[in-house]
Amino acid sequence: MGYDMYIQNPDGELAAGDENYFRFAWTALPRTLDAMANFGMLTELPVPSVPPLAAYGLTVRDFGPGVQPDQATANRIAEYRAAYQAVMDAAEPEPTGIPTYKLQINGGFLVSVAEISAALTTYEAHPNVAIAEMPVGDPTWRHWMAFLRRAQTHGGFRAY
Repeated sequence: MGYDMYIQNPDGELAAGDENYFRFAWTALPRTLDAMANFGMLTELPVPSVPPLAAYGLTVRDFGPGVQPDQATANRIAEYRAAYQAVMDAAEPEPTGIPTYKLQINGGFLVSVAEISAALTTYEAHPNVAIAEMPVGDPTWRHWMAFLRRAQTHGGFRAY
């Protein structure tokens, strides 16, 4: 069990290559979140609600394997998926960091380039940043920072 982070390209497709993937064991992410909080890189926002299937006249059975929906149901499924994706892709217009829930919930939330940029700007302005990535102790932090910088130059990343 853990958290898988995948960099995406600006077109929304996941970027290929091992350098575009980062994995946290479920026991390791809390340490990194604590460090990010100490550097002021996180923001606390409420977890957004995904639209309920019932609002689109759908049930879980409509998504079952081998189900061939009629055209009206297929249209409702497409509308639901678009609304769901909008929630997964949503970001504050002027973020001040990465919302914590986007890293804690492995449901595919997009951490946008703007959120990453805000987090890295705050991090790099911290008075102790010069020693934060030194090669002592646990190397996770410096690898995570390299991953964030890479994601910033692409299309952000998704956490699963």
